[in-house]
Amino acid sequence: MAWLSTEFYYYKGSAPCRAVWMTLKMLKVEYEDKQVDLMKAENKRPWFVRLNPQHTLPTINDQGFVLWESRAIMMYVMNKYVTEETQYLYPTDPEERARVDRMLFFDMGTLYHAIKEYFAPKMHQGLPPDPDKENLLKTSLDYLDTFLETGGVPYLCGEKYTIADISVLASITELDAMDYSYKCYGEVLRWTQRMKENFPFYKECCVEGVEMTRARVKQLELDLKKQLEKERKQSITKK
Repeated sequence: MAWLSTEFYYYKGSAPCRAVWMTLKMLKVEYEDKQVDLMKAENKRPWFVRLNPQHTLPTINDQGFVLWESRAIMMYVMNKYVTEETQYLYPTDPEERARVDRMLFFDMGTLYHAIKEYFAPKMHQGLPPDPDKENLLKTSLDYLDTFLETGGVPYLCGEKYTIADISVLASITELDAMDYSYKCYGEVLRWTQRMKENFPFYKECCVEGVEMTRARVKQLELDLKKQLEKERKQSITKK
């Protein structure tokens, strides 16, 4: 069976999905838009589990080759669809590429991990963030701030942004969705503003998803508040 193009399965409210989306846009990869609603658990439907047994997003089906994990997808599509015009996004020089890989893995294992851990109660239940995980997030942002300060260049790995910047930008937008201020991290703030101003697909790929997440969390908080008030009134009535 022949596939006409790349199928891109994603959810706009997911930061890793936004990272892959921005990369596909930069590479001008033609893809079939396959949005999957995580809030309706569409990723756990049998047809999707057959495609990706881990039922995670983003996932691509590139003419029969199925791949998930956002950073693996970004590296793969760069290797396959890169042009001379876009080579700077993922350099071929071993040292330059290693710097990009290092920041991709820092994002995956440190920064985005810390964001998920800290905000998990808020994102899933409408509860306040986990105070025991706040230092984890602050330490991650401290690291990022230091990397940017000591690097002496406008972007994470040099004079031009790379897929590492795209990945980290997507993670930082999750802080925007949580209305978490990172103004005290001056280098992070300036780099984020620089990326939002200079990266051509930031608005198209990020703004709507950030608002989706923000609205969903606010609704969770409102629902929780109503539930607690209902329980309070019931307890008073019983007395």
